Amino acid sequence: MSEQREFMSDTFHALAQPVTALRATVELALSKEMDASASQRAFENCLQLIDQLMQDLAVFREIASLDEQPPVETCDGRALLQSCVAEMELVAQESRVQLKLNAEAALIQCNIQMFQRAIFLLLDEMIASAPSDSEIAISFCKHDEGFMLEMCPGTLQGQRQKLCSKLMRFAGGFDICATSESITGIFRDHTYRHIPALTLVDKRVLTSH
Repeated sequence: MSEQREFMSDTFHALAQPVTALRATVELALSKEMDASASQRAFENCLQLIDQLMQDLAVFREIASLDEQPPVETCDGRALLQSCVAEMELVAQESRVQLKLNAEAALIQCNIQMFQRAIFLLLDEMIASAPSDSEIAISFCKHDEGFMLEMCPGTLQGQRQKLCSKLMRFAGGFDICATSESITGIFRDHTYRHIPALTLVDKRVLTSH
């Protein structure tokens, strides 16, 4: 299945769930007489389902708007990650969550805008689901193929996790692995140069003389 068809299938499946639940809630409310308190609860349930639907639509719209191959450039990975974490410090403090960053000096190839968006979304999701007085560990360390970004704990499976994974790939990351335990991805060193594989035609040209 192509990425586009897979994305459309995931979209319809995810949107169908809150729509079906919303219809069931309304049908149940209309099928019986309710006092003011029961009616209030039914409206609150509908409002929660509508909020979920709107959040899912916003995520899908963002995924659909992403370019296929955003350009990458050389940047200071540690400074970029430090600035992202610093901007989320206040949010973490209000939730009584500690952000612990361990980042080595790193010149990497990445798309800065996509990298920042991915980190902000990940930290926002992780902080929101983290218990009070807990810790979120972020590391950026040398790896055989560049530098590995690791964030622990991870996030729950869902459309937000898929969006973050896609943003990290578009930022220049590869070998992205997102689970509830951790999220990891590797970014190329700034000295990396992609050498395209020779096609059959290229090989014939090289060996014909």
